[in-house]
Amino acid sequence: MNGRIAIQWAIFLVVAAGLGYAVVKVAKGWAGWVVFAVIVCAAIGGAIAVWNRQYPHVSKKRTFTRDSESKW
Repeated sequence: MNGRIAIQWAIFLVVAAGLGYAVVKVAKGWAGWVVFAVIVCAAIGGAIAVWNRQYPHVSKKRTFTRDSESKW
């Protein structure tokens, strides 16, 4: 595993544990849990949207040129 990814996972787990603890202590009733669930789902959806790249740099299927001499 890449060192950068390991650090990101460690930070993510610490933040998630802290937020989970805060929600357990603060949430009163089912409405608080519903709000927490919506926030978690939105965060996961945002993470998936950012992670899923349409044109990865390792793929050679589509190349982009920026010079004026290239033929389109």
